[in-house]
Amino acid sequence: MEPKSYTSGERVFGPPRGTFDADWAATALRSNHPELDFATSVRAVEQAWDLLRTRDLRGAELANALDMEPDRASAVAAVATEIAEFYLDRT
Repeated sequence: MEPKSYTSGERVFGPPRGTFDADWAATALRSNHPELDFATSVRAVEQAWDLLRTRDLRGAELANALDMEPDRASAVAAVATEIAEFYLDRT
């Protein structure tokens, strides 16, 4: 599938390609983990994104590096990794 140019309507589904929006990522995380409050979710995805960008960690490696309970770390890492695949890795 060819990447498409950003349009204003895309913002409904995700941030513009090449960007990271912690609020959007936290909402994505909470869609599968509604027990997490929004502020906690934002902090978790920001921590994951920082590790992803500075140490190039993805998936299980990212989950293992996160300082949180293993199931939560796996969920947070999955969201961060998916965002990277959709918004950073595509050229």
